[in-house]
Amino acid sequence: MASVFRVERLLLAAPTLSADATGGSAYDLLLDRPELPGVVVLSGDRIAGYVDRNSLLTRFAQHLMRDFHMKRPVTLLVDRTPLIVDADATIAELTERVSHDKPSALTAGFVILRQGRYAGVGDARDMLKLSVEEARKRSRELAEARDRAETASKAKSLFLANMSHELRTPLNAVIGFAQLLLSDKRKPLDLGHADYVRDIHESGQHLLDLINDVLDLSKAESGKLTLQEELSDLRSLVRSAMRLVQDRAEKAELALSSSLLDETVELICDPIKVKQILMNLLSNAVKFTPAGGSVTVVSRITETGDLEVAVIDTGVGMTEEQIPIALSTFGQIEHSLNRQHQGTGLGLPLTKQLLELHGGALEIDSAPGKGTTMRALFPAARVSLRAAVLEAC
Repeated sequence: MASVFRVERLLLAAPTLSADATGGSAYDLLLDRPELPGVVVLSGDRIAGYVDRNSLLTRFAQHLMRDFHMKRPVTLLVDRTPLIVDADATIAELTERVSHDKPSALTAGFVILRQGRYAGVGDARDMLKLSVEEARKRSRELAEARDRAETASKAKSLFLANMSHELRTPLNAVIGFAQLLLSDKRKPLDLGHADYVRDIHESGQHLLDLINDVLDLSKAESGKLTLQEELSDLRSLVRSAMRLVQDRAEKAELALSSSLLDETVELICDPIKVKQILMNLLSNAVKFTPAGGSVTVVSRITETGDLEVAVIDTGVGMTEEQIPIALSTFGQIEHSLNRQHQGTGLGLPLTKQLLELHGGALEIDSAPGKGTTMRALFPAARVSLRAAVLEAC
């Protein structure tokens, strides 16, 4: 954490004058102590006022005024509302107060207290010097922090690249061999062995998906994930994503359907990333919807021309407090349905990042027992509409 400069560093120990002292006493004191910006006048323990050097010397430069005030009470010369600050205040707080509460303190100086009692005075010129020093120090600290972050980012990127190669290569081999065993018609596996191989295949695929999600999320967060954009048909993307979750929906005894715009919607996007967005939203909906429920994909054009693709489920829903957890990396909502399905906690954070990469956003409406609506929003600049013959999706 960056160190903070405090007013204590500006404190100039200075004698005070009593309320019955004369103007001449203040004049003599400030002549003897040229480093002081002013002198405090006390009435008992109470600060009765402050005489600043510049005002006093300007006034005493006129002979008549000097003769008038030399033997008269110093209280005739005081500013009764000087700027008073605590020694523990930060330089930033002092600068703010000088700027807004007492601009004249730039030339007059200010009074410093320690634990509520008079401690000394401060010069605004020293405040400005210390502000510059603090700004330079913070600039150095920020530069050092940036360098550390860049070094850590490079190390992270190198690690992820190595992990990608070292883990994905053997995993692909395991998944491929498992698929070959399952599909070999010449030497079919008995039921027990087929179940084992199927478990190997599914577990390997799950781990591969996790690795891919980690890599994509890391690239997105570091700004290194790029889009391969082309003009894509929304209906085709939705159909493709729905086909990939259809088996899971049927096994979960869910009704999977869509209600898309009649017009043909073309989207300037990375089709692979958009399909990934739709897959994540659909998978999440299937995961948290009990048997007998439904998952529906709906599209519309908003009043501002943005494209909204909503995945609406009749699932368990979330509280407002749980939504940020679901959007956090590796965030998992505790629920009995969650324990029945494998999950990485990366789907929604990655979906949010991919939408933001397209200039869009992810919005979530949910309530316990009432289901969840997740809306993927794409900006109007990416959307093209043209009339089409109504076609069931």
